[in-house]
Amino acid sequence: MAITFQIIGHKKSGKTLVTTKLIQQLTSRGYRVAAIKHDAHKAAMDISHTDSARMSDAGAQQVILQSNNDFFFHQHGNLPPLTKFVNFLAIDNDFVLIEGHKGCQDYPKLLLLNPGETPAEFNCSPLICQIGTIFNNPLAKLHGITDIVEWCQKYLEEQL
Repeated sequence: MAITFQIIGHKKSGKTLVTTKLIQQLTSRGYRVAAIKHDAHKAAMDISHTDSARMSDAGAQQVILQSNNDFFFHQHGNLPPLTKFVNFLAIDNDFVLIEGHKGCQDYPKLLLLNPGETPAEFNCSPLICQIGTIFNNPLAKLHGITDIVEWCQKYLEEQL
């Protein structure tokens, strides 16, 4: 069963940047990684420069994109049997990274803050394991993409 980890934050907080860098780091270490992206707007899958394409290009073995109106599934290689769709990603991966979904799903979370934001703006405090920022926010413990990705990698590997 895969370790699932959620990366949350408001728009332009660096969620996709952190997710893609983390995918690159984990896959370079031989881990199988899947990604789930939530987008509240009309979504398109694997169009160049979209978040789903960036996650796939970063090395994610599988990518699911969910918007309010659509659901897309992408996998490199052969189409898996229906049972794999039913059980989704956790069977075939070491890690499932969820980018977005600000709600309180029962997964450990990294919260990314924009300048001027506070953790109190998010209603899932008990599930937040760490707070980071790619900007300047003194309420974050992790600062910059390198610190954030290194912490996430270490945290995830400790869960195996």
